[in-house]
Amino acid sequence: MTQTAFELPGSAGRINTLFGGKLPVESIYGPHGSQIYNHFTRNDRAEIDDMLRVSEPHSGTVLELACGNGRTTIPFLEAGYDVVGLDSSPDMLARLSDRLTESDRPELGDKLETVEGDMSSFSLGRTFGIILLGMTTVWNLDEEHRAGLFRSVREHLAEDGRFLLTLLEFPGLEDSAAPFETIVATDAHDSVAPVSVTMIEHVDPGERRRLTSFVTHRVVDGAVTDSRIYTAWTHLITPAMLTEEIESAGLRVREIHEVSVRNQIMKHSAYVGRRRVLLEVSH
Repeated sequence: MTQTAFELPGSAGRINTLFGGKLPVESIYGPHGSQIYNHFTRNDRAEIDDMLRVSEPHSGTVLELACGNGRTTIPFLEAGYDVVGLDSSPDMLARLSDRLTESDRPELGDKLETVEGDMSSFSLGRTFGIILLGMTTVWNLDEEHRAGLFRSVREHLAEDGRFLLTLLEFPGLEDSAAPFETIVATDAHDSVAPVSVTMIEHVDPGERRRLTSFVTHRVVDGAVTDSRIYTAWTHLITPAMLTEEIESAGLRVREIHEVSVRNQIMKHSAYVGRRRVLLEVSH
């Protein structure tokens, strides 16, 4: 879906205005945006060791919601789990397939089943010992769709199973603080050419919404050949708010674990002071 410059708040909107509002604005999870997203996240180990540790006492097939490019899927396959990976983006599922094909252990694909589907409403006709939702992806859903997510999880979670989801905290959500931005400039590479990337995070605590934008300029022989903006809107919620919603859905938050952050992007000063947690949920 293409947006206009005026629908993009903050720096992303101003940059597009400088280009006459003519920059293509596409989804981060689309055919081109997913390649940039894959570059930054494929080797990110944040949360994964924590998820594996909490999962260890529980057996059964893993259901990973919003599995994306497999940053969590592949480590769970490597740890010996059978995994069902569900994602609504066929382009992200294609990135996962590419990674398995390119890996030095392509046989891991035999332990993976992928499903194109909506994590807020799915019916797979079976239960799972472990259900995962990482990278604060619960923010992709508004309150209505989160309720659908929790209903679907309750129906698919084995009686002694665990639902593990992670959340990055933001200051000021309870106080309706003024909007603010964080900006990180870096570069990425894919099979075509290098790309200059400016990552802009625009947060409106009062509206509890965040816009993540990748402003990209592809460079060939020192000249910019293509410029685009890839975006994703998310709905911010605190651990306390999320706990209340989960328990209203008939599930139980057993424990909230502190999560270590190892990815260099996440260690950037823009993220310092933001606590990431893992909610361990059961029936």
